[in-house]
Amino acid sequence: MTKHHSVARSALAVLALIAVPAAAWAHPGHSTTGDGLTAGLMHPLAGFDHLLAMIAVGIVGAQLGGRALWAVPTMFVGTVVIGSLVGLSGPQRPVIEIGIAASVILLGVAMAWDRRGQLGLPLVLAGLFGFVHGHAHGSEMPTVDSTILYMAGFVTATAALHVVGVLIGLIGKRSLMGTSALRLSGGVIAAAGLCLMLAI
Repeated sequence: MTKHHSVARSALAVLALIAVPAAAWAHPGHSTTGDGLTAGLMHPLAGFDHLLAMIAVGIVGAQLGGRALWAVPTMFVGTVVIGSLVGLSGPQRPVIEIGIAASVILLGVAMAWDRRGQLGLPLVLAGLFGFVHGHAHGSEMPTVDSTILYMAGFVTATAALHVVGVLIGLIGKRSLMGTSALRLSGGVIAAAGLCLMLAI
Protein backbone atom coordinates (compact mmCIF):
# COMPACT_ATOMS: atom_id res chain seq x y z
CA MET A 1 0.00 0.00 0.00
CA THR A 2 1.43 3.38 -0.96
CA LYS A 3 1.64 6.39 1.31
CA HIS A 4 -1.09 8.16 -0.70
CA HIS A 5 -3.42 5.18 -0.32
CA SER A 6 -2.84 5.11 3.43
CA VAL A 7 -3.51 8.83 3.79
CA ALA A 8 -6.67 8.61 1.69
CA ARG A 9 -8.03 5.65 3.63
CA SER A 10 -7.32 7.34 6.96
CA ALA A 11 -8.97 10.60 5.89
CA LEU A 12 -12.02 8.82 4.51
CA ALA A 13 -12.34 6.65 7.63
CA VAL A 14 -12.40 9.80 9.77
CA LEU A 15 -15.00 11.33 7.46
CA ALA A 16 -17.20 8.27 7.77
CA LEU A 17 -16.89 8.25 11.55
CA ILE A 18 -17.88 11.90 11.65
CA ALA A 19 -20.97 11.12 9.59
CA VAL A 20 -22.32 8.45 11.92
CA PRO A 21 -23.37 10.71 14.83
CA ALA A 22 -24.47 13.55 12.56
CA ALA A 23 -28.17 13.25 13.34
CA ALA A 24 -27.59 13.41 17.07
CA TRP A 25 -25.22 16.37 16.95
CA ALA A 26 -26.56 18.56 14.15
CA HIS A 27 -26.90 21.68 16.28
CA PRO A 28 -25.66 20.90 19.80
CA GLY A 29 -25.97 24.50 20.94
CA HIS A 30 -23.66 27.39 20.25
CA SER A 31 -22.05 29.87 22.56
CA THR A 32 -24.38 32.71 23.48
CA THR A 33 -21.68 35.31 24.12
CA GLY A 34 -18.05 35.92 23.36
CA ASP A 35 -15.52 36.92 20.77
CA GLY A 36 -17.07 37.29 17.32
CA LEU A 37 -14.18 35.76 15.38
CA THR A 38 -13.96 32.70 17.62
CA ALA A 39 -17.72 32.18 17.60
CA GLY A 40 -17.76 32.45 13.80
CA LEU A 41 -14.88 30.02 13.36
CA MET A 42 -16.54 27.47 15.65
CA HIS A 43 -20.07 27.67 14.25
CA PRO A 44 -19.50 25.48 11.15
CA LEU A 45 -17.41 23.07 13.22
CA ALA A 46 -19.93 22.70 16.04
CA GLY A 47 -22.72 21.34 13.85
CA PHE A 48 -22.03 18.08 12.04
CA ASP A 49 -24.56 18.96 9.36
CA HIS A 50 -22.48 22.00 8.42
CA LEU A 51 -19.22 20.06 8.76
CA LEU A 52 -20.32 17.21 6.51
CA ALA A 53 -21.82 19.46 3.85
CA MET A 54 -18.80 21.74 3.62
CA ILE A 55 -16.28 18.93 3.37
CA ALA A 56 -18.52 17.19 0.83
CA VAL A 57 -18.65 20.33 -1.32
CA GLY A 58 -14.87 20.22 -1.63
CA ILE A 59 -14.87 16.51 -2.41
CA VAL A 60 -17.56 16.89 -5.08
CA GLY A 61 -15.59 19.75 -6.65
CA ALA A 62 -12.51 17.52 -6.77
CA GLN A 63 -14.50 14.62 -8.22
CA LEU A 64 -15.93 16.82 -10.96
CA GLY A 65 -12.49 18.24 -11.73
CA GLY A 66 -11.62 21.08 -14.07
CA ARG A 67 -13.17 24.46 -13.21
CA ALA A 68 -15.50 22.78 -10.70
CA LEU A 69 -12.52 22.25 -8.43
CA TRP A 70 -12.60 25.92 -7.47
CA ALA A 71 -15.95 27.13 -8.85
CA VAL A 72 -18.21 24.89 -6.75
CA PRO A 73 -16.60 25.78 -3.38
CA THR A 74 -16.38 29.45 -4.38
CA MET A 75 -20.08 29.55 -5.21
CA PHE A 76 -20.90 27.97 -1.86
CA VAL A 77 -18.80 30.50 0.07
CA GLY A 78 -20.31 33.42 -1.84
CA THR A 79 -23.88 32.40 -1.12
CA VAL A 80 -23.03 31.62 2.50
CA VAL A 81 -22.36 35.33 2.88
CA ILE A 82 -25.64 36.28 1.18
CA GLY A 83 -27.61 33.77 3.23
CA SER A 84 -26.06 34.96 6.47
CA LEU A 85 -27.04 38.57 5.75
CA VAL A 86 -30.63 37.45 5.19
CA GLY A 87 -30.50 35.27 8.30
CA LEU A 88 -29.33 38.17 10.48
CA SER A 89 -32.65 39.92 9.84
CA GLY A 90 -34.84 37.38 11.59
CA PRO A 91 -35.26 33.95 13.20
CA GLN A 92 -34.49 30.76 11.36
CA ARG A 93 -37.47 29.09 9.68
CA PRO A 94 -38.08 25.32 9.58
CA VAL A 95 -37.52 25.30 5.81
CA ILE A 96 -33.88 26.21 6.43
CA GLU A 97 -33.32 23.08 8.54
CA ILE A 98 -34.99 21.04 5.82
CA GLY A 99 -32.72 22.66 3.24
CA ILE A 100 -29.62 21.89 5.30
CA ALA A 101 -30.60 18.23 5.70
CA ALA A 102 -31.39 18.04 1.98
CA SER A 103 -27.98 19.51 1.17
CA VAL A 104 -26.25 16.78 3.18
CA ILE A 105 -28.31 14.09 1.42
CA LEU A 106 -27.74 15.42 -2.08
CA LEU A 107 -24.03 16.12 -1.58
CA GLY A 108 -23.61 12.58 -0.27
CA VAL A 109 -25.48 11.23 -3.30
CA ALA A 110 -23.27 13.32 -5.59
CA MET A 111 -20.16 11.86 -3.95
CA ALA A 112 -21.51 8.32 -4.29
CA TRP A 113 -22.59 8.88 -7.91
CA ASP A 114 -19.21 10.38 -8.90
CA ARG A 115 -20.17 11.37 -12.44
CA ARG A 116 -18.81 14.26 -14.47
CA GLY A 117 -21.23 16.50 -16.28
CA GLN A 118 -22.05 20.10 -17.04
CA LEU A 119 -20.95 22.64 -14.43
CA GLY A 120 -24.28 24.51 -14.39
CA LEU A 121 -26.31 22.23 -12.08
CA PRO A 122 -23.52 21.72 -9.51
CA LEU A 123 -23.07 25.50 -9.34
CA VAL A 124 -26.79 26.12 -8.84
CA LEU A 125 -26.99 23.49 -6.11
CA ALA A 126 -23.84 24.81 -4.41
CA GLY A 127 -25.43 28.26 -4.44
CA LEU A 128 -28.68 27.01 -2.88
CA PHE A 129 -26.86 24.92 -0.29
CA GLY A 130 -24.54 27.80 0.61
CA PHE A 131 -27.54 30.09 1.09
CA VAL A 132 -29.33 27.79 3.55
CA HIS A 133 -26.18 27.11 5.55
CA GLY A 134 -25.36 30.82 5.58
CA HIS A 135 -28.90 31.64 6.71
CA ALA A 136 -28.43 29.31 9.66
CA HIS A 137 -25.13 30.99 10.56
CA GLY A 138 -26.79 34.41 10.47
CA SER A 139 -30.00 33.55 12.29
CA GLU A 140 -28.12 31.62 15.00
CA MET A 141 -25.55 34.35 15.62
CA PRO A 142 -24.79 34.53 19.34
CA THR A 143 -24.31 37.77 21.26
CA VAL A 144 -20.81 38.74 20.15
CA ASP A 145 -18.67 41.85 20.12
CA SER A 146 -18.56 42.13 16.32
CA THR A 147 -20.92 40.88 13.63
CA ILE A 148 -18.24 41.47 10.99
CA LEU A 149 -15.70 39.33 12.84
CA TYR A 150 -18.34 36.63 13.37
CA MET A 151 -19.02 36.55 9.63
CA ALA A 152 -15.30 36.55 8.84
CA GLY A 153 -14.91 33.59 11.19
CA PHE A 154 -17.53 31.34 9.65
CA VAL A 155 -16.50 32.28 6.10
CA THR A 156 -12.90 31.36 6.93
CA ALA A 157 -13.97 28.07 8.54
CA THR A 158 -16.21 27.28 5.56
CA ALA A 159 -13.39 27.88 3.08
CA ALA A 160 -10.98 25.81 5.18
CA LEU A 161 -13.42 22.87 5.27
CA HIS A 162 -13.79 23.11 1.49
CA VAL A 163 -9.98 22.93 1.14
CA VAL A 164 -9.95 19.83 3.36
CA GLY A 165 -12.61 18.28 1.15
CA VAL A 166 -10.75 19.13 -2.04
CA LEU A 167 -7.56 17.56 -0.70
CA ILE A 168 -9.41 14.41 0.36
CA GLY A 169 -11.04 14.24 -3.06
CA LEU A 170 -7.81 14.74 -4.98
CA ILE A 171 -5.98 12.11 -2.92
CA GLY A 172 -8.90 9.70 -3.17
CA LYS A 173 -9.06 10.01 -6.96
CA ARG A 174 -5.51 8.75 -7.36
CA SER A 175 -6.47 5.10 -7.01
CA LEU A 176 -9.41 2.79 -7.61
CA MET A 177 -9.49 2.00 -3.90
CA GLY A 178 -9.58 5.68 -3.01
CA THR A 179 -12.33 6.35 -5.54
CA SER A 180 -14.40 3.53 -4.08
CA ALA A 181 -13.81 4.85 -0.58
CA LEU A 182 -15.01 8.31 -1.62
CA ARG A 183 -18.18 6.85 -3.09
CA LEU A 184 -18.79 4.73 0.02
CA SER A 185 -18.30 7.79 2.23
CA GLY A 186 -20.83 9.62 0.07
CA GLY A 187 -23.37 6.92 0.84
CA VAL A 188 -22.68 7.27 4.56
CA ILE A 189 -23.09 11.05 4.36
CA ALA A 190 -26.34 10.71 2.42
CA ALA A 191 -27.65 8.29 5.07
CA ALA A 192 -26.66 10.75 7.81
CA GLY A 193 -28.54 13.50 5.95
CA LEU A 194 -31.63 11.29 5.75
CA CYS A 195 -31.44 10.77 9.52
CA LEU A 196 -31.25 14.55 9.92
CA MET A 197 -34.28 14.98 7.71
CA LEU A 198 -36.31 12.44 9.66
CA ALA A 199 -35.35 14.11 12.94
CA ILE A 200 -36.68 17.55 11.93
